[in-house]
Amino acid sequence: MRLDLQPTPEMRKALSDTLVAYQRAMDILDQTDKGANVVALHQAAYEEIRTVTGIPSRLATLALRDHGRRRPGEVVRDIPLDSKLFAVKGPDSVSIATLSGRIVMPYTAGHYREGWADFAEARLVFEGSSICLYAGIQADVHQTREATMSNEGILARLGRVIAGVVNNAVDSAEVSNPVAVAQQAIREIGMIADEARAALGVAMAAGHRLRAKSDDLDAEIRDLDEKIKVGLESGREDLARVATGVQIDLEAQREALAKAILENTREIVDAEATLSSIASARADAMKRLEDARRAERAVPSVATPSQRNDQRLADALQAVERVTGVPARPAMEGNAEVEELGRLQRQKAIEARLNAFKQGER
Repeated sequence: MRLDLQPTPEMRKALSDTLVAYQRAMDILDQTDKGANVVALHQAAYEEIRTVTGIPSRLATLALRDHGRRRPGEVVRDIPLDSKLFAVKGPDSVSIATLSGRIVMPYTAGHYREGWADFAEARLVFEGSSICLYAGIQADVHQTREATMSNEGILARLGRVIAGVVNNAVDSAEVSNPVAVAQQAIREIGMIADEARAALGVAMAAGHRLRAKSDDLDAEIRDLDEKIKVGLESGREDLARVATGVQIDLEAQREALAKAILENTREIVDAEATLSSIASARADAMKRLEDARRAERAVPSVATPSQRNDQRLADALQAVERVTGVPARPAMEGNAEVEELGRLQRQKAIEARLNAFKQGER
């Protein structure tokens, strides 16, 4: 995005002085024989750049990288910036660090252009009588949105377990083992609960960090109030102006933190509501598991035809005994012999049945 700056004469001079100092830094780097080796350039020229030019340390570090992308002797008409050297304060003002301190100036939004291949986050460009700021911005924010909606993903998974596994599958007559299905659902709900508790822990930890940083900013802003007053009372308006610029930056950061804290509070509330939903779903799954176990105990086991015949014979003998009062299987001597006769009788019946099959009578 291009921002067309509208500096006052004093602000323009501060920016121009910074450009001159940066050009001097590029001259110093041109005089080295280290090429684009940032480490070697740092060892050879960093201290000299800081001493001779007086540019901020972050700008000196950016200059080391910027030198590698320029041709030797190239006329320098732009300065790389990072988030510590510039900050967009709102829809109409921007803060930029210069040799004489940080200045806040108005701007008008220019145009957008596809792509940002620069290593720096922004670049201050001097074009004749105009000064503009080119800044790389993130147009695609979908990934960030997905990252902040982790609870929504957990709730969606919980809904699938409840609707697809617990409610429908356990109640379906086609399920051969509803107990196992309910147990699996409980295990899945347990894993989702672990993720939800972890998400809540992360949100609460982030909240503590955000509030601690907000308290630090409040303390720094109050401290700068006193410093600005002392500077004005001592006749050092230049120092008071720099401190005021820093204070404005800190206040902008505090506003951003306030929004982040509010969003964090919503995330914590959502995570707690998610855990409540998970607890309810687990209680329902436990009840369905118990119902499935109770139904399983109530259904008799499937008997074979032989077992059913034996049962019918036993029931008939018990009925005879109840009606006649005579034991259906009286105890007597020679039970073994009687049983042997019974086996012979059965064998004879088997042989007769086989002969009938052989002769085609059955």
